[in-house]
Amino acid sequence: MRATSKLLALALAGALQPAVAGVMSVDFEDLTNVVQLGDRYASKGLSFTGDAWGMVSRLNGCPGVGLVLRADSCGGLMLAQQPTDDPSTDKSGFTLNFAGGFVNEFSFVYSALADSDVVVELYDGRGGQGNLLASAANLNAGNCTIPGVQFCEWNTRSVKFDGTAQSLRITGFDQTLMLDDLSFITPTAGGDLPEPGGVALALSALGALGWARRRTAR
Repeated sequence: MRATSKLLALALAGALQPAVAGVMSVDFEDLTNVVQLGDRYASKGLSFTGDAWGMVSRLNGCPGVGLVLRADSCGGLMLAQQPTDDPSTDKSGFTLNFAGGFVNEFSFVYSALADSDVVVELYDGRGGQGNLLASAANLNAGNCTIPGVQFCEWNTRSVKFDGTAQSLRITGFDQTLMLDDLSFITPTAGGDLPEPGGVALALSALGALGWARRRTAR
């Protein structure tokens, strides 16, 4: 009977543990053509508003139209008002909202042209509103030296912060930034509380533990 009690106690402890935080990423390899991103990744909890375009390279055996060169990658996100037109002299910008929010760190791979003047800002409200949690600027930038290629120098950057971010805002000059491999840390479900299913399992374990003890006492 002691073994039964121990097993039930372990089940109770496990049921009360909060869900583990995870990592969600987007690599844009599902793209086959130029497309404004909008709600394309709504199934992942992401929605874009503004100048966020999916771009597919025509280099390195890829089937698209962009002049982007990155090993083992065809798709990416371009900051652009209209990527098939000549670049504007104005700044562009887009906002990314993340249903449920993300925590601790946002990381990404990027290629930025000289004088791109890119700024990344994370907010605790949707739509780039609320409190500014963190920002990043002065991203390494330089024009590609390979003839006929627009983006070929790639860097990795991460932005760490406290709290839960609901959105991020990225601005820079038109058609001077490509992003890839966006990565978010999803928060523990329910914060520090166990999930409802875990609570139900815990109550069942408590009931079974009490029943086992009553049988032992008889």
